[in-house]
Amino acid sequence: MAVNKSIPHGNQDEPKSSNMSPEMIWSLLTVRATKIKDRISIDTIRPLALFLGVSGPTAFCFSPVAFTPPTRHLDKTSFEKVSSRLSLNFKFFSSNYAVLAIGVTVVISLLHPGMLLSVAIVWGFWSLHHFMETNSSIPLNFMGKDLRQVITKQKRTTILTIFTVIVVIFKCLIPMLTVMFLSTILILFHALMRDPRDVENSNAFRGIDNDGSEDDEKELSNNEQNDSV
Repeated sequence: MAVNKSIPHGNQDEPKSSNMSPEMIWSLLTVRATKIKDRISIDTIRPLALFLGVSGPTAFCFSPVAFTPPTRHLDKTSFEKVSSRLSLNFKFFSSNYAVLAIGVTVVISLLHPGMLLSVAIVWGFWSLHHFMETNSSIPLNFMGKDLRQVITKQKRTTILTIFTVIVVIFKCLIPMLTVMFLSTILILFHALMRDPRDVENSNAFRGIDNDGSEDDEKELSNNEQNDSV
């Protein structure tokens, strides 16, 4: 009888999840993005020694237990251990991962000066277009002709849009994909291999000020205690 009662209950819940409006989905995504944004701040950037697992007060030496696999052997709890470690490190080091992604972006951008020059040219043309629209009272005559009449707003917008798309595809696409690939690899490797138990036992972790991230630190301790059982 208990099984029969549970079947209608499950069917009643299905329309609620399937009838989610776009406004509800957008609201959930906004709340999620707000939580992530609140986690990422200068105050929650973890010390470099804690992020890299450096041990020793004077020597720059990596702790032998700083980076360890989440599980030694594959079993039915392996997926849970991997997901738990990823979740803990993503929450605790979210600001550091943002800084890492920004650093990778800066390095890759400097390695592609042609992309930077192309982006600067595109920005300059769009700025000129904006200036021509916001300062329509200022005459722009060239060889006795008004440039606003020769190249109308619609023509300028179309030309600049096509030019921007070409620059994005041929100058920015490969660097952007490189940034995404390298950032993803580095962040996933750190989040997967950085041992939260070593983080909890490090001196840098004990020296973290009370910056509003106590919930993450408690969750870090509680989850690792459960994994060690």
